[in-house]
Amino acid sequence: MLEGPAAEEALLSGRPPEDPETAEVRRRAGLELKFRGLNMQIKGRAILCNVSGTVQPGELLAVMGPSGSGKTTLLSALSGRQPVKSGTIKVNGVPLNKQLRRTICYVMQQDIFFPNLTLKDTLMYQAHLKLPSSMKLQEKEQIVTNLVEELDIKKCYNTIIGDEYLRGLSGGERKRANIACELLSDPALMLLDEPTSGLDSSTAYSLCFTLKRYVEKHRKTVVSSIHQPSSQIYHMFDKLLLMSEGEIAYYGASSKILEFFAALGLYCTPHYNPADFILDKVKESSEVRRRIVASANELRKTSLESPLDPEFTDDPDEKRPNGLTIKKEGQWKLSKYALKQGEYSVALEKDSSRKWPSSFWTQYSTLTSRNFKQQRAVILSWLNIVQTLTMAFVPGIIWWQLPKVEEQIYARSGLIYFILLYWAFTPIFHTLSTFPLERPVINKERLSGSYRLSAYYLAKMTSELPLTIIQPLISLTIAFWMGGLNGVIAYFVGLAMIMLGSITAQSIGLFASALFLRIDQSIIFATIFMLSTLLLGGFYIQRLPAWLTWARYLAFVIYPFHVMLSFEFSNNHTILCKEENSAYRHCNMVRNTTNASVYIPRDEILAYFEVTLPIWADVLILLLFLVAFRVACYLLLRFYRKP
Repeated sequence: MLEGPAAEEALLSGRPPEDPETAEVRRRAGLELKFRGLNMQIKGRAILCNVSGTVQPGELLAVMGPSGSGKTTLLSALSGRQPVKSGTIKVNGVPLNKQLRRTICYVMQQDIFFPNLTLKDTLMYQAHLKLPSSMKLQEKEQIVTNLVEELDIKKCYNTIIGDEYLRGLSGGERKRANIACELLSDPALMLLDEPTSGLDSSTAYSLCFTLKRYVEKHRKTVVSSIHQPSSQIYHMFDKLLLMSEGEIAYYGASSKILEFFAALGLYCTPHYNPADFILDKVKESSEVRRRIVASANELRKTSLESPLDPEFTDDPDEKRPNGLTIKKEGQWKLSKYALKQGEYSVALEKDSSRKWPSSFWTQYSTLTSRNFKQQRAVILSWLNIVQTLTMAFVPGIIWWQLPKVEEQIYARSGLIYFILLYWAFTPIFHTLSTFPLERPVINKERLSGSYRLSAYYLAKMTSELPLTIIQPLISLTIAFWMGGLNGVIAYFVGLAMIMLGSITAQSIGLFASALFLRIDQSIIFATIFMLSTLLLGGFYIQRLPAWLTWARYLAFVIYPFHVMLSFEFSNNHTILCKEENSAYRHCNMVRNTTNASVYIPRDEILAYFEVTLPIWADVLILLLFLVAFRVACYLLLRFYRKP
C-alpha cells in the first residue's frame, strides 16, 4: 500500500490509496459513521430508543432484530431520509448534511426496476444519471463493466429485468442488480436493508460473500440489516447491533456476542446457528429481553463505540482527530483511509457547488430514452395492435362508403364522434396506472438525488408522444377512407384533431393518476369524467336545458368534434337534400321552385350541430385544456405527491 505524501494526496482527493495489485480503478475512501443517542417516534410509538454505534472503513455492521424492531427505521435515519427526534449522526466527524448524503447509498429491501429493460439498459441509464456529464461514455461503460464482473452478474447482462408476468432475472440477480445501481456513484458509505430477504441460503451466502469481497477490496463502510441469517452469513460481519423493540441490546464484535449471552446464563448449544439463537432470545419473554437490554446498557456505559447516553458526545475522547479507531487496551490508531474533518470539508467543496450529478440535458435525454424503451413494449404490444386494427376495421365496415345525402349526415357525424371518443377513452385509461406503477422507482431515484423532477416530467411528456400518435394515425387512416369521409384536407385536419384530442385525454389521465395514486380511484374519476364528456359533447342531444348549457364547454371532445365537422361539411363537399320533408330550410324553399338537385348549405349543417366558434378558437381552447392538466399534474407531483 502507498504511504506518506502519496497516501495523503489520495486522501485529500476523496479516494483511498490505490494498490496496484488489487485496485483496477480509483475508488472513493470509506468514511467513519458515528451515530449517538438516536430517538424516534412515529404516531406516539417509540421506534428508536437511544441507539448509538460506530462503523469504520472496511467494516460491515449487521443490524439484527425481529420484525418491527426498528431496523429499516434506523437505516432510513442514517441515510437522512427520516428525521430523528434527538441524537446526532456524523460522517467523518461532520454532521450529516445534503453534501454528505450524496456519498451514501441506500439499497432498499424491495428490488424496484422497470421490467422491460435489460440489466445492461438499467445500469447504463443509471450511469448516465449518477455519473458526471463530463465523463466520457467509454469511462461510464468501463465502470459498469467492472461492477458487473465484481458482483458476478455478467452472465445475465443482456437479460430483461422482468416481473411477475415477464420472466427475467432471478431473485439473487435482482438483488445484485439493485446493489450495482447504487454502487455506480462509488458511495463511501453503503446502507443495505435486508439484502438477503427472500433468497435461499446458498444464494444469500453467495451475495454476502460477493459483498464482503467488494467491501474489503475497496475499503467501504457498510451497515446492513439482516433477518434470520445463516451461520455462514452471520460470521461475515465485523460488528453486530442487536435491536429489541427499538432499543439497542448489544453492540460489538460479532465473535463476542455469544460470550455476552453466556454471561447471562443463556448458552448457545454446539452446532446451532448463532444468529437464530440470538434472535430467539430477543423474542423470548419480556423478562429475558429486559435482562439482555439491562446487561447491554451496563456495557454501553463505558463503551466509546456505542455509548448509552447522548452526553458521551461531549466526552473529550469523542473529539479526537477523525479517523482514530478503538483498539484493544484502549489505544488509538490512525486509520489508513480516514480524513480529518477539515480535510474532508475541502474534499466536499467541489461536490457542494454541484447540486445534481449530471446536467439537465443529460437527465432529460437519458430519461426520455429509458421511458421510450420501457413504454414501447407496453403501448405497442401485440394486444394493443390487435385492438387498434379491430377498432379501425369494424367502424369502417359499419360505416362503409357513406353516400352524400341528407339521410347520412348523422351517420357521418357519428363516425367522427366515435373515432374521437375512442381515442379519448383509450389514452386516458392507459395512463391511469402510470404514477402508481412508476412511483416506487421514481421515489427511489429521486430520494438518492439522481435527477430533477422537471427533467423526469418533461421526459415523460415527450417520450411517449411518438408512441401515442402511431395508433390514432393507423386507426383514422383505415376508418376514414373506408367510411368515405370528405377527402384529403379533411383527413389531415381530422388526423391533427384526433392526435390533439388523444394527447389532451392523456393529460387528464396523468392528472388523475397523480391526484389519486390508486388505480381503482383513478378509474372511477375517469369513468365519471369521460361519460359526462360523452353526454355533454353535443352528439346525443343538441338542445341541453338552459341552466346546463354552460357545462357543454367543459367537454373537451366538443372542440375537435366541431373542427372536424367544419371540414367534413365544407363548401366543396355537397350533401344532397331529401326530396321531401327535409330538415333544412334551404332545401324546402328551393324544392318549391325547381326539380333539379338541391344541396344543403354548409352553414345550415353546422348550425344544426351548434358549431358556433371559429376553428382557431376551438383549437386554442383544446390546447388550453392540454396545458392546464399538464401543469396541474406537475404541480401535484412537485408539491403534493413529492417523495
